[in-house]
Amino acid sequence: MRVIGIAGWTLALAAVISSPAARSESGLDSTPPAIDYVADGRAPLAQLERRFAELDARHGWVVETLHAYPDAPDLQIKAWRTPATGPALWVLAGIHGEEPAGPNALARELETLVEFARSGVPVVIVPLCNPRAYRHNWRYPNTAERDWKEGGYSVGDAEYLLPDLEKGRAPRAERAPGPETYALTQFVLRLADRYPPRLVLDLHEDELSTEGGYIYSQGRHADANPVGAEIVRLLQSSGIPLRRSGVTRFGEPIVDGVISRDDQGKPIRDGSIDELLASTDVFVANRRVRGPSADTVIVVETPAFAGARLDQRVNAHAAVVREIATLWRLNESQRRSSSQ
Repeated sequence: MRVIGIAGWTLALAAVISSPAARSESGLDSTPPAIDYVADGRAPLAQLERRFAELDARHGWVVETLHAYPDAPDLQIKAWRTPATGPALWVLAGIHGEEPAGPNALARELETLVEFARSGVPVVIVPLCNPRAYRHNWRYPNTAERDWKEGGYSVGDAEYLLPDLEKGRAPRAERAPGPETYALTQFVLRLADRYPPRLVLDLHEDELSTEGGYIYSQGRHADANPVGAEIVRLLQSSGIPLRRSGVTRFGEPIVDGVISRDDQGKPIRDGSIDELLASTDVFVANRRVRGPSADTVIVVETPAFAGARLDQRVNAHAAVVREIATLWRLNESQRRSSSQ
């Protein structure tokens, strides 16, 4: 399959809708809205939304609005899922708005996911979890300040559902920090019954990692997971520099490009939606109940420091998405072998 850069994908999509008739039919002008941040080459928000809307308009997937912004009627967090239910692939991207490679890669590789779903595997996708921040190149939805200590909150924060780190007898936080966070995490809890997550991919970037990218591995098979090893290989083959060893700025050990343990040798417990998807137990209305219990949760982190090329990062994420069928088979094989 021919691989094109993000700039090429954006121009190609713009060309499709450049005629007056096409603009009228789609309701989308090819000129990016003036308020959109596009200086790094990312696709404007409206283009991404139109692309993802093909899942329900053309392919019959179920679309759901998770959160609508009262002060910005054109902004919505949406999720799509296949009509078929059962053990599923989950894909998330765009938790942080200054990490555009994941959503842009998913838009480019949308047909790959559609074709994979046709094989009979249920799929759940939230391709742009933080549209307000994406539009402005912010990290958090509520502020341009990137230091969370200054009041920013993450749409992927799940601590109000996760057991405390000492005794596990209560949730770590009293409530979700924001409405987007609540909507996204409640969606996960609600859908996990009908679409139990078996393999989860969450596409991220790290603008502070100047030495290279890495991946996080969580879930039942966090350690020595063949899915993680294959994703590391795919990232390397795409030309993305990877950190193969050492520790993160949080003290977590990196083993062959994979982080599966914290600085104390325990499973990753970062309070994120990824931990939520991997958790066997969660708190709902102060009652401890069974969690989503995903087999494998992989967080891809491409290095996005100043000067890092967006098209190369998009290519790396796209390379992972294109091999989704292989990753699913590896996960199923791991699942079968561990149950014997």
